[in-house]
Amino acid sequence: MRKALLVAISLLSAGAYAGESNHVVGGSIGYGVQDFESDDGKEFGAGDNLVGDIYYRYMLNDNFGIEAGLMSSTGNGGIGTAISSIFASVDNISYKGARAVVYGQVPLSESNHLYAKAGMSANQLNYDVSGFFSSDVIKSIESDGSDFYGAVGWGIRFQSGLGLNIEYQYVPVQELKVQNFSIGMSYRF
Repeated sequence: MRKALLVAISLLSAGAYAGESNHVVGGSIGYGVQDFESDDGKEFGAGDNLVGDIYYRYMLNDNFGIEAGLMSSTGNGGIGTAISSIFASVDNISYKGARAVVYGQVPLSESNHLYAKAGMSANQLNYDVSGFFSSDVIKSIESDGSDFYGAVGWGIRFQSGLGLNIEYQYVPVQELKVQNFSIGMSYRF
């Protein structure tokens, strides 16, 4: 009986500490648009994309932290991709990578805040090049690079440590400029 009581008290103590910790894990899913810049400098719409993101953040104090995460996207998102693939010579765009950012937040109340993220991403971009009005793939391109990563958003954190957020991301990935809107969930432990 004593051991069970000790375990119960320990678990309750850990729950009370959950909102005060410096550690945050989270993830988000989103939808966005992407623009592709060709070798000759022309920019054209390359459709839409679905994006996923997972991260770990260490809060240095109440308002600033550092964050590392993984991101992945597929350019076969929806109607925008279906329409643009008829006219564009670039198709099947996808990217993935790791990112490291500085995180800052401005509290609006005790539980909600505005935030911004800025840093770098190391990424891999894949796409197929085909002829105009043709579905024949001329070549498949895979390239690696590092680029800026930026995001702004609004979040709310509950007393349980659970948080929800809405975020706008600007992610240039080599020849691709991606703008996403995401919804996410995190847990501070």
